Amino acid sequence: MQFNGDTAGNYNAHAIEANGSSVSAQSQTSLTIVNLGGPFTTQTANAFGGSVIDFLDYADTNKYKTVRAIGGQDLNGYGTMMFASGLWRSTSAITSIKMVSGGTGWAQYSSFALYGIKG
Repeated sequence: MQFNGDTAGNYNAHAIEANGSSVSAQSQTSLTIVNLGGPFTTQTANAFGGSVIDFLDYADTNKYKTVRAIGGQDLNGYGTMMFASGLWRSTSAITSIKMVSGGTGWAQYSSFALYGIKG
């Protein structure tokens, strides 16, 4: 994700992923996107993952913005799950979110929903 059109290296990310037989962790700094990793692509046709992403204090102009995510997918006996967090090193309120795909584009029938607080 990118916030407010910021394409500079102002993002960090951390993730833990597990697939039932192994666990891996990663940490990245100075990214041009909030890279939450996770089960968003698959080699299995018509198998999708799901994630819930929280934007913490998105309107607070006194601190950097943090996002956290939990997600997973089941592939008929083999699946993955992940916990991830990201940081946007800006005190600006988040006013726009751009969803950026990881190289191959979004799979057909991918969907996104944004829920929030009416202010």
